Amino acid sequence: MRKWILPWILPTSLFRLYFHVIFLVGSVSWACNDMTSEQLAANSSCSSPERHTRSYDYMEGGDVRIRKLFCRTQWYLRIDETGKVGGTHEPNNSYSILEIKTVSVGVVAIKGVESEYFLAMNKSGKLYGKKICNEDCNFKERIEENKHNTYTSAKWTHGGKEMLIALNSKGAPIKGKRTKKESKASHFLPMLVF
Repeated sequence: MRKWILPWILPTSLFRLYFHVIFLVGSVSWACNDMTSEQLAANSSCSSPERHTRSYDYMEGGDVRIRKLFCRTQWYLRIDETGKVGGTHEPNNSYSILEIKTVSVGVVAIKGVESEYFLAMNKSGKLYGKKICNEDCNFKERIEENKHNTYTSAKWTHGGKEMLIALNSKGAPIKGKRTKKESKASHFLPMLVF
């Protein structure tokens, strides 16, 4: 009789242990799904492959932000009174104050507050100012791992390659055809305007 009972005790114990492990894993997973992004960041037991992804409400549409875009080449992006796009070293230059409006999820239109020109990119990748907003004025805004933003034309590509907003080391705009996502010339830091 003992020979027959012992083989059943071990599988039953393993089954109970297995059930408890499944229950605990499910509870942790369920608890993590109910947390906000801030709670998930603080709780290391709720790790996921997307833990570096940040959620920004303004990317969901309708939001307007007033910012200065500071390029990693040490220039502030500006759109002057004639619609010319370039860079300035002056942090208080009124033409560098920009209105960044969300058009759709991840897509923005950038307008100079003082000049009232929209930033636009044509088919060849040239940046210019435009008084009336259209598809040339739409840019995909991405937050890169280095906490800088990149802006690519939502309409135009060159040979399947994205064309980015970029300022060279002299503050001149770089044609979209020659831009690279990895280049510091195409990385911008949105700065609050006080």
